[in-house]
Amino acid sequence: MELIFEDKNRRIINDKENVNFASFSAFHLFIIKAREAKNAILRIDNKVIFNIKPSNELQIIYIMIFLQGKNHTLSLERRQKNGSLTLESFMVFIWQPNTQLTLDINNQAEDGERRPWITNVLNKLSFRSLTYNITYSRRKRDSDDVKIIIDNIIQASLLKTIKYKFWRLIGSFLPLFAPTKTETETITTNLPQQNHIIEFVADRMPVLHRLALNFGSPPIPPVRTPTVDDPGWTGDFADDPDKIILARALFGEARNTLVPDQARISIGWVIKNRVKNIGWPKTYWQVITQPLQFSSFNSDDPNRLYVENPLHTGSEIDKKAWEHAYEIAGKIINDEATDPTNGANHYYDDSISAPDWAEGKISALTIIYKNVFGGNSTIFFFKL
Repeated sequence: MELIFEDKNRRIINDKENVNFASFSAFHLFIIKAREAKNAILRIDNKVIFNIKPSNELQIIYIMIFLQGKNHTLSLERRQKNGSLTLESFMVFIWQPNTQLTLDINNQAEDGERRPWITNVLNKLSFRSLTYNITYSRRKRDSDDVKIIIDNIIQASLLKTIKYKFWRLIGSFLPLFAPTKTETETITTNLPQQNHIIEFVADRMPVLHRLALNFGSPPIPPVRTPTVDDPGWTGDFADDPDKIILARALFGEARNTLVPDQARISIGWVIKNRVKNIGWPKTYWQVITQPLQFSSFNSDDPNRLYVENPLHTGSEIDKKAWEHAYEIAGKIINDEATDPTNGANHYYDDSISAPDWAEGKISALTIIYKNVFGGNSTIFFFKL
């Protein structure tokens, strides 16, 4: 998983708060830590995702959801004016669709009685099973208990008693000579693709170490994802996988077959070096689509058509050039092609005048090649 946004600023939300962040079309994992005395609404992109239940102790909410586009908003709103809502922190990750998502939680419930503890919200996902790993203990007067609720159905204990029939793990059932137990169990659900909520309710101080959610098969994004064979853009470059958006840049900036691969690799590394640098955005598409950075992405540039759909001409030459750009993009992303620029993060070619940022600077790499007119062209790379 890739962390794309983090907010550790603990604060009390008096009414409503929106937190904006940039991403791209992908499956997202939110981890939200909050505590509050009255009900509150949690929204993502103005859609109600979850109603936070009353509890003075810490609640951790995991949300798995597909978000489309690049600009998103997390919204928290109190439902009762005399209530309180404290946001401890939240993080947003990108996760690649797979059959199973394993969460290393390692959280001990704050000491309290029968209250919401850890909640998992699956937005429009199938749900085949969950496997949990929990430690709970027998204690004086009141022991650790854990209740598990899936889509409002309590997963009751196999040891049915009148007093504990709604609890899954019951600390007072543990023997005095072994008062602490770590248990791993799988609950099979076989639920279809829709919204699901898995709630862990705690009494006293159990510890949830790990939770594995099985989807049956890798979740399928609800929008088309461009591929090397079908690269036409969706109208939002945020829908592109990293390899596709980088290949678009290489194809748009250096499609000409006279341009040597060293130049394509160097341009790709300029982009990757920006992604790796804290002074630039964290993703390939954010770096590449920044206004006025790469001319082929400018709306009025003649190469823009080749960026939007590399195969729009139907030319076999263009098809092979696109596939070659895609291959190089993969090697750059996977570190299979070394950086010939020694960390450069800017470049220009001599078809334009030297930009202001290049004045007085010594280039880290210069590439000279034959152009279509029979003369020489030069590309200059700089580490700024």
